[in-house]
Amino acid sequence: MSDGGTDDAEMETLRIARDEARVALERQLSTLDDIDSKALSVFRLNVALVGLLLSALSFAGASDMATVTALVNPVVGVGVASFVLSATAAGLTYTISGYQVGVGPDALENTADLSEQAFLQWLLVSYGDWLRYNEQTNVRKALLVTLSVLGTVGGALALAVGTVSALTGRFLVPAVVALAVLVTAAGVAGLPSQLRRLLDESGVDAEGVSLQSFEMPMTGQRTFTGRDRRK
Repeated sequence: MSDGGTDDAEMETLRIARDEARVALERQLSTLDDIDSKALSVFRLNVALVGLLLSALSFAGASDMATVTALVNPVVGVGVASFVLSATAAGLTYTISGYQVGVGPDALENTADLSEQAFLQWLLVSYGDWLRYNEQTNVRKALLVTLSVLGTVGGALALAVGTVSALTGRFLVPAVVALAVLVTAAGVAGLPSQLRRLLDESGVDAEGVSLQSFEMPMTGQRTFTGRDRRK
């Protein structure tokens, strides 16, 4: 009787742990989807801005080449380059490696002969592996989307400084103010802490876990938003 009660309690614990793990995984997936959406928006914004700038310069050049020549200075070039780099970072954010969403078909085929307890134990070990993998993907995506946003901000500031410099001849003060704004934005966005987090995560093997009762976790089902290598 006591053994049956103990087994029931263990099964209940396993089920609760499974439910908690699934909630954590779903929240990870939601966060990753949100990052991808932001990255895609930033990418489109930067492409649109570069297109508008080139169109405006082309239109202005047809009527007043002297004005265009005055406005096209190295600082404005830095601004355009920042938009391009920002779009690149946003594109990488969207296309970086896929993530684990749950049990894969190969693993499901191997569960037919398992008891519920054995399956839940294997599943929990696998959840730990999936959560760690997604966490590393999250760290990389979060850093890239932050860099893409800062690139857009930096591009806008550089364009402003370049325009002011072309129209007024003043450069140093606007440049210092713009740099201070960009550094402040980087601090508010948590760029230093994100870089440290990436360095901390770089020493962790995303595919490996410390197992006690099983040789390896279940193979997980992954999703892809672009080019990726299946490992």
